[in-house]
Amino acid sequence: MNPFEISPVRVDGRTLPRGYEDAIVVPAGARLLVLGGHVAFSHDRVLRHPGDLVGQFRVTLENLKATLAACGADATRLVSLTVMTTDVPAYRAHLKELGKIWIDVFGKTWPAMTLLGVVALMEEGAVVEIDGIAALP
Repeated sequence: MNPFEISPVRVDGRTLPRGYEDAIVVPAGARLLVLGGHVAFSHDRVLRHPGDLVGQFRVTLENLKATLAACGADATRLVSLTVMTTDVPAYRAHLKELGKIWIDVFGKTWPAMTLLGVVALMEEGAVVEIDGIAALP
């Protein structure tokens, strides 16, 4: 076993979650990357797709992927993500499409995840923001 491998926690007798993990074990010695809230900014920090959850979700994941790459990491190093949205019903309604976007951007690897409904986000027009933690070897 790779000493820097992160691994999901499995509880006997429980159905596996779909599209996320309940918990992740981070090995001793891993460096933690704390990801501040990412939104659907362009390279010059202009919000893309104002008010569009699906469009913003893709750009936000692409921004997270770029941050991970800047640290020499990829989605397999993600430990935990918190997805905040101003429109939980829309998130639920587009869950399959959002799942396809996730797989397109990150592949079939999932961290522990939480979805929170919020009244507003800092950036005007933003409907989704994602922060999290990654474990770097």
